[in-house]
Amino acid sequence: SLSGPPSLWQELPGVRDSMEFWELSEDRRKLQEVRFELVSSEASYARSLDIAVEHFLKNADLAALLSAQDRNWLFSRLSDVRTISHRFLAELEERVESDMLHFTVCDIIERHCPRFRRVYVPYLTNQEYQETTYQRLMETCPGFQRVLQALERSPVCQRLPLRSFLILPFQRITRLKLLVQNILKRTPPDSEEERQASKALKSLEKLIQNSNDSITQMKSIESLVSLSARVDFECRTLPLVSQSRRLIREGEVTEMRDFALRQTERSLYLHLFNDFLLLSYPKEGGRLTVFDHAPVSRVRMENCRVKLHSLQKNLFTLQLLQNSEGVSKTLLLRTATQSDKLRWISAISRPHPEIDYTAAQDLAQVQCLRSYVSHQPDELTLEKADLLLVHQQSMDGWVEGTRLSDGTRGWAPLSHLDPIGSHRARQRNLQDRHKIATATNMGPQH
Repeated sequence: SLSGPPSLWQELPGVRDSMEFWELSEDRRKLQEVRFELVSSEASYARSLDIAVEHFLKNADLAALLSAQDRNWLFSRLSDVRTISHRFLAELEERVESDMLHFTVCDIIERHCPRFRRVYVPYLTNQEYQETTYQRLMETCPGFQRVLQALERSPVCQRLPLRSFLILPFQRITRLKLLVQNILKRTPPDSEEERQASKALKSLEKLIQNSNDSITQMKSIESLVSLSARVDFECRTLPLVSQSRRLIREGEVTEMRDFALRQTERSLYLHLFNDFLLLSYPKEGGRLTVFDHAPVSRVRMENCRVKLHSLQKNLFTLQLLQNSEGVSKTLLLRTATQSDKLRWISAISRPHPEIDYTAAQDLAQVQCLRSYVSHQPDELTLEKADLLLVHQQSMDGWVEGTRLSDGTRGWAPLSHLDPIGSHRARQRNLQDRHKIATATNMGPQH
């Protein structure tokens, strides 16, 4: 069994003592190590899920403090996630033990993806409720805090808090995708192994996309309901709540008005959705008065290089080809920073053209130094070591790039990024991305 501590594939007795091992090429050994890492890390993950379920979820003292709803929000379908993981691990272990030198794993992953989808999508979608419930219980239920601290002190937890166990499924599904990408990079071209790895990767990408879509839709509906309650329309009313509506970017800008007017500038608030642009005046108490809106297909934004005088920077024009009254209108706007201006112009320019990775050698690349959590929908959430292909950079320290692991485009702060100076490393990164994109027929995500 592989349920003991993870080790290297080549350190397994059945491998180390085999004469055939020494006949394998270096590339083949590296490929088997990545496959074994997938299996051994699944064993470690399954052990951690056991602790989460047996030590926390099934604890009688903790259960007595939770209502059925709180229990559901806090633990969601964690038991189901564990059951699926153990079934998956059992098949992986059986495969390794049947042929330690030449085992493959991607067909097993592909077969289990529909089962993953049934438990992971609901679990991941529940994350915000899970976090809110945890915070509320910690602040309002002294008994919960006391029991939880006692459970977390147990040696079985190895000093890890409950939250570290609850977040494991989020981390695991992404780790699986990265491991399959590594397998795909190392498989011989045009082989059955490459075809199987491509299918597995495509299924995992679809699973992650389904989860992200479900999370985005839930958050979008909640934010639209909230927005709808604090806006008034002084133009033709637009029903805001819609299943298909997604926020792309929002924020305050300054309108530069005719110098003949007494008020030469005023604050506006923009909401850019995937289908409409909303223009509002900010009011007291967080309320907004919508004075105009236009379909995104009828909106244009352009950089304005002309400075009205030395103090005016970060200007751009907003043109509504068909506004709420069916007429065209142009506004001159200013943002607080250059990056804000560039981000507005980029956001309205979606969808961006597809990237030809074979012709992207001249684009700079950066690597993430430390993780970053996005604050706006047009930003990327980054993990350490993520690689970005750079499209543009602002003078105030923001980069727009495409993440090479999945083709997602967005903005990130330069403070979290480091340029990749080696031409050879950049070439290799593009080749890896091209192979993955070709194998899974993936275009960039916007």
